[in-house]
Amino acid sequence: MKPCKRIEIVIEQPLAQRMAKLLAQLQAPGYTLIDHAGGSGDRGLRRADEPTGTSTNCVFIIACDDPEITDQIVNGVRSILSRSGGICLVSDAQWVRH
Repeated sequence: MKPCKRIEIVIEQPLAQRMAKLLAQLQAPGYTLIDHAGGSGDRGLRRADEPTGTSTNCVFIIACDDPEITDQIVNGVRSILSRSGGICLVSDAQWVRH
């Protein structure tokens, strides 16, 4: 196993394409996207079953073993989060390489 950072970004579903482009620009090593995430937070209830997606969130999960790239991603996504809301979590993880 290799130590890495796990970056989780929760944003509104309509911003998913924009976030994916931004992550590419920030040199993210890749990501997993989970569509139609629901929950409750400071912006109220977010439903995962709404047909239009306007009250639906999505989750990006990134495993990054480069501290500089991790910092680039965290600092880079702040612009979207400050305007549109959402959350970015960074935690220590172990990457099972194969």
